[in-house]
Amino acid sequence: MDTKINTSQDNDGILIDQATLLQTLINQWRKAVEEDFAISIFIIDVDKFSRMENKSVCFEQIFEAIRQQFHRETDFIARFNRKQVMAISSHMNYRQSTQLATRLHKAIASLKLFHPQSPTGRYATVSIGHSTYAPEPNDCYGVLDMLATVIKFVRDAKYEGGNQSKSRLHSRVLK
Repeated sequence: MDTKINTSQDNDGILIDQATLLQTLINQWRKAVEEDFAISIFIIDVDKFSRMENKSVCFEQIFEAIRQQFHRETDFIARFNRKQVMAISSHMNYRQSTQLATRLHKAIASLKLFHPQSPTGRYATVSIGHSTYAPEPNDCYGVLDMLATVIKFVRDAKYEGGNQSKSRLHSRVLK
């Protein structure tokens, strides 16, 4: 199974197209409502990216390490902005999404990309915000609410020093 990757190019030649990414998120949300399954959103932010040497090369390696952790046919991954990756997955419970976030941290650490400004002071690290939710028809919690929550989680992880994940358990995932 191949992970779908956005192929549009930005000025740096890096994968990006937020409109396609957001449309994919909306489509996955609608399908999750129709078929009654959970959807997971991850935003992975490279810590202290602006201070990183060789940004493009390092980001490509980090992107590839992240991509390798998403194996499902319905997984979608793309660059969310200059230093972030967004991944969308489905049919995961909270524990599985938390375990995936841990695997993402380990995959980045295993690259050993030298970055003396990182939170660990030696190698590149990432902060991750993620959430898993099973939407329902006429749900008051919508796709943009979930996206805003994940954005807040990644900001909180960075604010608290980076190299960590933040998430929240939604009761609808427990059923």
